[in-house]
Amino acid sequence: MLKTNKGAALLQVLLITVVLAGMATMLLRASLSRTSSMRQSRRTVSAQLLINACMSEINTLWSVKKPEVFARDRDDCYMWCNAAVGETCTLEGSSANASRSYTCSVTNEGKSYNVEAKFTKPTATADGCELTYTITNADDGTEVNF
Repeated sequence: MLKTNKGAALLQVLLITVVLAGMATMLLRASLSRTSSMRQSRRTVSAQLLINACMSEINTLWSVKKPEVFARDRDDCYMWCNAAVGETCTLEGSSANASRSYTCSVTNEGKSYNVEAKFTKPTATADGCELTYTITNADDGTEVNF
């Protein structure tokens, strides 16, 4: 039995407070972890939706090319080139008729984004072209990190 000491009652209250604080901390930690992982998943899915929308636009752009033009552009890592088959595609100067990048305007959840798809020409030791996507805010041009 517990005596009617003030010290014993205070000790019991402190002990219960510590136990309840520990339980509350564990519940908050679990809840915060779940919320942050859900937020990260949402950002990843949003970025992938924007990229997929741009990919479909690029696939449409490429699907109307003649096979010879498509092969030439693919081999030289061009998104598009306005030169006829057998003519030279140039990237610089006033005679530029080709580009290694393409920018799509995509709207997601009421916000407008610019998604730039960009080819990098491989080095002599690398195979194929590397395609990277950059997502920027259409309003102010700042890069969006999902």
